[in-house]
Amino acid sequence: MSQPFKRAFAVLCAATALGLSGSVTAEAYDHAPKATILDLYMGKQALLNTHQTLRAHLTDDHGNPVSGAYIRMYTPGHSMLCQRATDSHGDATCDAPLAPPAELVNETVNGYNARFDGNDRYLPAEAHAPATLVAGDL
Repeated sequence: MSQPFKRAFAVLCAATALGLSGSVTAEAYDHAPKATILDLYMGKQALLNTHQTLRAHLTDDHGNPVSGAYIRMYTPGHSMLCQRATDSHGDATCDAPLAPPAELVNETVNGYNARFDGNDRYLPAEAHAPATLVAGDL
């Protein structure tokens, strides 16, 4: 048998099999990454306990929480404060040590930043929030 004949015969057999087995549906999957929205809340720095609480919330462009996404939180001078994965509600909360003294002043005056780098399903997002000093415990 010639090669073109074998191909045509295979296509005919496959079409017949599909016709005999009923209809076949194909589900389309949108492979384009979805936009994300990263909300960042005011950072609270406890001077006496030398730690701070940082909170972020990640959703898609329809407001649905994005879980399992790693959020990096850092000072304006790019000192890493913490990294956390979002939970099933899209929340990431860090109880992080205070930044080094020079960066602590920078963070107190200028706030802090957070970034989600994106992945196969979601586009990156960034946010900025203020920080405040608290004399006692958080």
